[in-house]
Amino acid sequence: MAYSVRFASNSAEDIETLVRLRLEFSDANNGPHPESYELRKSCLKDYFERHINVDCFCPIVEVGQTAVAMGALMIYEKPASPSFPNGLVGDVLSVWTEPEYRHKGYARLIMEMIILKAREQGLMSLGLAATPMGRPLYESLGFEPKASENVEMRLRLK
Repeated sequence: MAYSVRFASNSAEDIETLVRLRLEFSDANNGPHPESYELRKSCLKDYFERHINVDCFCPIVEVGQTAVAMGALMIYEKPASPSFPNGLVGDVLSVWTEPEYRHKGYARLIMEMIILKAREQGLMSLGLAATPMGRPLYESLGFEPKASENVEMRLRLK
């Protein structure tokens, strides 16, 4: 069956698609959390409405009329440093292909579109957190594990 790929717009239909695919990605990688499903759904809708095609760019692959894969490029401006002299960096999130559509090259296509958009936007680097399944794809595209003496840490505030 024929497929198409495009960047999501801020239409209600595209926002709904992004929310659905992001929730599928999240539940597959973190386990289902039904107690927070409605809150996550509402917050994602609000997020995409405010950020899509501003500092968040999301390629979508459609087979027929059905969206089956997505990814997200998040753009940030940080204080300039030797690693990113113009301060523009990006993170790749939510690269997801529905299980029945995997191994058809859709994730690679999503990533190629994200990399092109990142270059177009003047980003100096892209980061991502690779799952074991996605790591070979990312490495084939030139991503490398981050070598640093620093340890990435987080404090959960809630």
